This record gives sequence, structure tokens and C-alpha cells, in this order.
Amino acid sequence: MSCYRVTHIDVHHRRRRLRVPAVNRLHAVAWVEQLYGDAWYIAAVREVGGR
Repeated sequence: MSCYRVTHIDVHHRRRRLRVPAVNRLHAVAWVEQLYGDAWYIAAVREVGGR
């Protein structure tokens, strides 16, 4: 399992940054959107050396 650094910005421009363990990028994005709702902007970057 890899770790992803996810940035989520909602419609009110509130930014959240999380480190999410996930099997792929889409899973990390889906988990964060489930937690905080639809994103105005979202990015997920795999961390180097993440397990």
C-alpha cells in the first residue's frame, strides 16, 4: 500500500492537506471526498518511499 499526500480545497476555499494510505490515487481521492465532500480542487501525489 502506498501513501498519498492529498490536497482538498472545497467551494469555500478551505484547504485541507492529508497523508492518506491507499492502494492507488483514485482510492485516496475518493476517501478524502467522502470525508470532506466534493472538491473545488483536489490533487493526490504519491510519496516517494511510501508503503
